[in-house]
Amino acid sequence: MRKIFFALMLTLLMTFTTVNAQDVWICSDDNDSAWYIVDETIEGGSGKFSWANVRTKMVETDGSCVGVTWQFTKTNPDGGRLANWVYVTVWDNAPNPEAEVLPGTNAEKILRHCLNHLGL
Repeated sequence: MRKIFFALMLTLLMTFTTVNAQDVWICSDDNDSAWYIVDETIEGGSGKFSWANVRTKMVETDGSCVGVTWQFTKTNPDGGRLANWVYVTVWDNAPNPEAEVLPGTNAEKILRHCLNHLGL
């Protein structure tokens, strides 16, 4: 009887501590690497300057995975929804230079998903 009780308690504990992480496929690049957004890491806001941050996973064709942080900032409130955005990526704790979000790029696809997720 004690074994049944502990098994039941363990099952209940596992049920209530399960994290529902969701990785969302965004695109594949020219090297056939697949990019996934870790949905629960999306954060952002709007005000004088809009911003969005997110963690992604780049999965190589051999199955290896690299975590990449994207930090987006809207530099000018004028223009369309996706106009005037720049971003920095951080690979292995090393930031890359700031770049402009261009149409059709992985950056645009990731930013678009983040803005939709945040309702911005």
